[in-house]
Amino acid sequence: MNASELLKAVGPEKCLEIVTWTQKDTREAFVTALHQIGAQRKLRPQYFQSKSRPEQVQWLASYLTWKSFDGVAEQILQLWLLKEKVGMLTTFLDAAGSKHDGKGQVDDLPDELEDDKVKAGIDAILKDNPAKDVVIYLTLFQKQKDGGWPVIADALENREELKLGGAAA
Repeated sequence: MNASELLKAVGPEKCLEIVTWTQKDTREAFVTALHQIGAQRKLRPQYFQSKSRPEQVQWLASYLTWKSFDGVAEQILQLWLLKEKVGMLTTFLDAAGSKHDGKGQVDDLPDELEDDKVKAGIDAILKDNPAKDVVIYLTLFQKQKDGGWPVIADALENREELKLGGAAA
């Protein structure tokens, strides 16, 4: 699942939450995303300046679910994870036995992950984070290795709390 599909799958509330966070906490990235999408839609910067802040969030969120804007959606999600969800990332990486920089960044991804450690990591991050946040992270983590890791793919596919659209998500 690519980033735009993921934002569509987690629903408009979560998408708006992430875009609102981006506008508030990483204003430069928010403006860049507006301009990237605006340029592709052949809109001038004045178009956004005439909108209120909530209207800007709504506008950007509506386009992040389009396949043609997947790159922008992925940048927004990565930024949100690496800045807002550091605790979730480090908890998972520690439990999975993957070395990181203390902020959730991994320089050298392992070829193999131990099933029991990954399952423990997923359980740990589900305790303190909404299931949709966990799904976003695990889905993007999977994309960092061709084919991902089977244990994560299995969890995303078979664990009820990680199925988007389910009651727990």
